[in-house]
Amino acid sequence: MERKSFIRMLKNIKVLLLLTAVILSAVFLYAKPLNFGSDFVGGVYIELELEHSANSTEEMQAMKTILENRLNGMGLRDIQVITWGDQFLVVKMAKASPEQINEIESIIMRQAKYIERVDGKLALKGDELTLDTSSSGAAIVPTGEGYHRWQVAVIHNLEGAKRFGEAIAGKMGRPIDSFIDAPENTSILLTEATYKRLHSMTSFKTLEDWDIAFHGFDNGIYIIENRSRIQITQIKTIKANNDENNKSTAQEENFDFDDLEAQLEELKNNGINTIIIAQNKDDNITIQVENFIAENGFKVIRKPKGDTIYAEWIKELTGLQSSPRLNFFSSGPVYNAVIEGISPTKADAEKKVIATQVLLSSGNLPIKILPICGTTFAENTEQCGGKETTFDPALGGKFLSISAIIGIIAIIVVSIIIFIRYRKMALTIPVMLTCLSEIIIILGFASMIHWELDLLAIAGIIIVVGTGVDNQIVILDETLKRGKKKEVVSIVERIKSAFFIIFVSAGTIIVVMLALMGVEAGMLKGFAFTTIAGVLIGVIITRPAFAKIVEYIVK
Repeated sequence: MERKSFIRMLKNIKVLLLLTAVILSAVFLYAKPLNFGSDFVGGVYIELELEHSANSTEEMQAMKTILENRLNGMGLRDIQVITWGDQFLVVKMAKASPEQINEIESIIMRQAKYIERVDGKLALKGDELTLDTSSSGAAIVPTGEGYHRWQVAVIHNLEGAKRFGEAIAGKMGRPIDSFIDAPENTSILLTEATYKRLHSMTSFKTLEDWDIAFHGFDNGIYIIENRSRIQITQIKTIKANNDENNKSTAQEENFDFDDLEAQLEELKNNGINTIIIAQNKDDNITIQVENFIAENGFKVIRKPKGDTIYAEWIKELTGLQSSPRLNFFSSGPVYNAVIEGISPTKADAEKKVIATQVLLSSGNLPIKILPICGTTFAENTEQCGGKETTFDPALGGKFLSISAIIGIIAIIVVSIIIFIRYRKMALTIPVMLTCLSEIIIILGFASMIHWELDLLAIAGIIIVVGTGVDNQIVILDETLKRGKKKEVVSIVERIKSAFFIIFVSAGTIIVVMLALMGVEAGMLKGFAFTTIAGVLIGVIITRPAFAKIVEYIVK
């Protein structure tokens, strides 16, 4: 090829697009290393135990589907959820950092029962709303004080709109309390000292700097009992003076178990079956108290305050997520609303938006999952289930190196065959360079979107490259065809004929892969996605560029 023709070829828009895609892909691969699946790097098994056995296969399948949608919807690493019997599930994921694993486990632990209350009155249930999926369905707005207000728009159904309208009537300015997994059939146990402390406090600033109290009118007890509708039980003390040799008088506090037993009996009659021991930093609620409550037939959960601020402690005790103020009047059903909150950074606000959307759209887990044994979620709990274990890669890191060597050998063999077929190195080299370019672009795309490459994804890449070579041979054959007919067919027309074959082939592959994407088999989705991405990259970028290169060579 002459120098001028070569320069003209490089200036062609299709060839420039190919070169640009290769360069950008190389940059992405350098900046963001590829994520490999558990087949290559090992991973983590998280065994989950349900609170009770599932009633049917459909219920277990619902648990599996909801967890998969939640975990993958959060933008986390590609995760598989496997059912095991009627009371266990296994979450399988590639090796991740402790922070990522903790984030995944926190999503798993949420049953995600969403409700809204206004001064304790039920205003909305999670199954009465749908997400607003329009462009204005989510927003993040700076507050001007260094924080960011996040908003998620929702649409109420008829029943929810009526209930919400009735609940907010005459409540202008009052908080709309949003709860996720609020305790049910539960009472919170407080010492007299902590009860008095919470009763005297009328401001509860969260870490995000918003106050869950109402302008100094709502104390901590009102927030728990009235707004959250959770009954409080006070454990009383009997004080006795001990005088030893008249030297000093020390105050010892002994819990009044007779009074506690009477309160527990009343709670049981009211349908309460769980007691949360809310232990303040200075409280000394002994193990004897916990055992006494358990002996009376209650499930016991400890939630100590520790160094947590009071607002965050109350949120943990009640399941409270946010308390935006009602800022509009309504005299009837309300069909549109906004769930909002405040986060310290824009990144945190974006995470809150995604988490809220995922939890609301994925649905409630039909059965609660027990806290995972050996994790922070199992601390201070009476019962735990399941476990977290790591496993070694099935194929090992050497598999990638061996695969790369085999790939290079395959390229050399294919190059020799093509050279034997066409007897021209000028035609053989572009085929091989285009194949390499296609591989780089596919891997760069995977790096850009953080796609996890497992064994089936690698298989998809191999299939794409194989069909790519086939398509390039079709282009070469059509372009070099010397028909026996007398009429002269231009090179452009020949290439068009080749692309008709290529488009039909690509369309067929994409339709088949889309069908696989819809199958409830998570492992096949990676294979299908990689294949579709590779075919589209070939049809849009590499095949047209290769056709132009061949056109210049033949001319």
